Amino acid sequence: MKKTVLIFGILLLAVAACQKKVEYPLEPKIAYQGFTYLMNADSTFSGQGILSFSYTDGDGDLGLDVSDSLPPFNSNGPYYYNLIIDYQKFENGAFHSVPLLSWNQETQSFDTVSFNARFKRLLAGDEPKPISGVMDYTLFVQNPFSPDDTVRFAVKIIDRTLHESNIIVTDPIYTNPQLFK
Repeated sequence: MKKTVLIFGILLLAVAACQKKVEYPLEPKIAYQGFTYLMNADSTFSGQGILSFSYTDGDGDLGLDVSDSLPPFNSNGPYYYNLIIDYQKFENGAFHSVPLLSWNQETQSFDTVSFNARFKRLLAGDEPKPISGVMDYTLFVQNPFSPDDTVRFAVKIIDRTLHESNIIVTDPIYTNPQLFK
């Protein structure tokens, strides 16, 4: 019995010693994985799509809690959002960052639409540990004031210690629903 336990212990140590420790830089890194158009049940374009990107982070401090509301994560602060998305429209032969407007019935004026978002913490606890995965984010891509566009999005993420990732850019996204029939 003791011999079996000893052999099992040695095998367990050998397996653990053979596993490589994963290491990533402290700054998050993202890579574009694709964009999927969402279709309605009648096979028409819904005006939405899913942006997919992979991520790595050396200490795993990606995401915010609801309680992360004090500076610099306060609602008026520069780090309230940890997913930053820049809407770019193809005009005059090149992509340009442009504001996307939406009518506000309450104020009777146009508001600028933001694609920025807050995503939840990806790891529980505060122990630093490398992480990787794929994130999917659903967003509207069709502008009701200009329905026949070619757009793209420039994207970055920010971790809780305010390290910013690289910026990825989507492939061109066509917003004309007639293209999907």
